[in-house]
Amino acid sequence: ARERLELLLDPGSFRELDAFVVQRSRDFGMDKPENQILGDSVVTGWGTINGRLVYVYSQDFTVFGGSLSEVHAAKIVKIMEMAMKNGAPVIGLNDSGG
Repeated sequence: ARERLELLLDPGSFRELDAFVVQRSRDFGMDKPENQILGDSVVTGWGTINGRLVYVYSQDFTVFGGSLSEVHAAKIVKIMEMAMKNGAPVIGLNDSGG
């Protein structure tokens, strides 16, 4: 997911947001530290394309199939709200099982 964003955005312009959050689910042993994945299957942030500010998210299918969780959704909503406040577009790279 990060690699796709690096290809999309101007070199060195990407700034990641909430990279260290984890899922809130505690079912099926997901509360164990070894089962918690930083970022919760979506990379969010901002950068530039041809010098223009854009907000981006990229789902990561290799983590939980890119499935939408409470934290995953909150990260996307957060950058959408930031984009609205700044009058910038949002680009989503979807790679998810649901």
